[in-house]
Amino acid sequence: MSENNIGRPKEENPRNIQIKIKVTEEEARRIDELAEKMGMNKSRLIRNLLLGNLNDAEFLQKVGILP
Repeated sequence: MSENNIGRPKEENPRNIQIKIKVTEEEARRIDELAEKMGMNKSRLIRNLLLGNLNDAEFLQKVGILP
């Protein structure tokens, strides 16, 4: 790294795509509460939940349980 390269290194696979969803006030409250209990921000919580379930679904598809 040269002297001109200051700051964080560039990520190989940056998270630069946004997906927007709508939730009810109750759902938003539940998300806020769980994120606070888990000590993470809402984006990270939702990403972890979504991608964990996505990985599970892909596994079930590979073993033939899901079409």
